[in-house]
Amino acid sequence: MTTIVILGGYGNTGREVVRLLLEHTDAQVVLAGRDADKAARAAAGWNGRFPGTRVRSARADAGQAGSLAALFAGADLVVVASSSSAHVKIVAAAALEAGIDYMDPQFSRRKLAALEEMRPQIEAAGRCFITDAGFHPGLPAALVRYAARRFDRLLSARVGSVIQVDWSGLEFSPDTLAELVEEFLDYQALHFKDGRWVKMGWLESFRPVYMNFGHGFGRRYTMPMFLEELRPLPEMVPGLQETGFFVGGFNWVVDWLILPVAMGWLKVSPHRGLRPVGRMLLWGLKRFTRPPYGTLLQMEAQGVSAGQQQHLTVAVYHPDGYVLTAAPMVACLLQILDGSARRPGLHLQALLADPDRLLTDLQRMGVEVRAAAGPGQGPGGHPGRSDP
Repeated sequence: MTTIVILGGYGNTGREVVRLLLEHTDAQVVLAGRDADKAARAAAGWNGRFPGTRVRSARADAGQAGSLAALFAGADLVVVASSSSAHVKIVAAAALEAGIDYMDPQFSRRKLAALEEMRPQIEAAGRCFITDAGFHPGLPAALVRYAARRFDRLLSARVGSVIQVDWSGLEFSPDTLAELVEEFLDYQALHFKDGRWVKMGWLESFRPVYMNFGHGFGRRYTMPMFLEELRPLPEMVPGLQETGFFVGGFNWVVDWLILPVAMGWLKVSPHRGLRPVGRMLLWGLKRFTRPPYGTLLQMEAQGVSAGQQQHLTVAVYHPDGYVLTAAPMVACLLQILDGSARRPGLHLQALLADPDRLLTDLQRMGVEVRAAAGPGQGPGGHPGRSDP
């Protein structure tokens, strides 16, 4: 019987990972975190909902190697759903020492660099480490790979997102807020255009890429956000002229007032500014975000099939952003658990998992996946052009 440890298993993302594992696998789950009482209550709640007493709790601190060694003993895989990217080396080393596989959904260049340093040890140990899991990062490059299979030649594939959450109903630890703000320190406005990676500068930001989103979100301006999973796509998909991931805004107060101030503050004081900027950001999100709520990822692709110009649009949606983070993780884990995608080494989720099966399993997990294809240009316009 497979045993999966969820670090931060009672948090916003962790609880959805636990639920989906219990619904779609027969794995035993160890729900772990620094608060032993919270972990115990959460485990009891799951065991009351699902038969077989498959969940147990444990206290563990991602920054303490000793507690991790005891936690990982007898396990097969750890999912790091907590805000612990700062402790990635400790967690990864403990996983290697215990001989177990690893997955995390954190977006952090520092985390990626730390895991990259450990790549030789991961490969030598024969372990499968999956990083940048979730929906972004985690799905954009997978959607482009999905599109590439449906054209003779894929020319353009943009992936855009809208995250419009009812923030007022959510709780965040100080560490989670700090990690959220750290994402802005890692932000790079890069996208692939005309055969090279280009940066959208300050002047170009006044002419953003517009995308038309469903579910009431409508036409939104978006800005490029570089994800490491996108880097190899031009080599993987010959003939690709344009690709990138583009993020929609939060709300006008956060986008045009709070974020500029936050970015300036973080440049002057990147470490001391994390928590106060986090509080300021959360205030703006809770105070000014309005319906419709939901999280949407949409790809607009253009290409050639049978000598004709074709387009393809794929939209992935769920009203709960944490479900949309957890579901791709569990969908990828299904491919790891049955061995079809498990390979030793360090992998990005979007480049490891089979994209067709990933989308099929997302639908089984209650995520809406819609695809529309047809001749000519789709809603994204012409390859290499930002729509005004």
